[in-house]
Amino acid sequence: MSDTPLVPTKVRSIWPPLVLCGLGVGYALWAQDYSRGPRLMPTCVGVSIAVLAVLDFLSRFDSAVGRAIQLTLGADFSSPEMSHDPTLRDESVILGVMAVCVAAMLTIGILPTIPVFIVAYMRFWGQRSWLSSLLTAAFVLAFVVAVFELALGTTLYRGLVFDPRGIRGW
Repeated sequence: MSDTPLVPTKVRSIWPPLVLCGLGVGYALWAQDYSRGPRLMPTCVGVSIAVLAVLDFLSRFDSAVGRAIQLTLGADFSSPEMSHDPTLRDESVILGVMAVCVAAMLTIGILPTIPVFIVAYMRFWGQRSWLSSLLTAAFVLAFVVAVFELALGTTLYRGLVFDPRGIRGW
């Protein structure tokens, strides 16, 4: 990878795929405590994360396997998504936003949090227009309702405020 020195160290590090692989495997194992139906989705997500993380990890090495993954999946650093090392402040803000999102899901539920989070994030962090932010939030909310609530018949968590079971409903 001749362009590797141009890519920030944080982006080239082997630790993100290793951490993600661990999280994916842990998530899949944790899901096994549920009964057959409810464990299917988290198991699929955990295994998918682990497989993609392993591919990402292998693609970071200058070996036959790494080059094959880079070639077939476009997993090289020739056009990196990030051209700079993000500041600690920027990374902290992202983690804080995610913590606020989880807290909102616990408090008001998943469905109301989705559009609020998307609009706030797109408008204020991504500098997108109100129209673009609102349309995206409406589309994602409609998709989630159609897939989970209607097609799969799953009632998503309603939050401490709207679910009589409170935190036990989570």
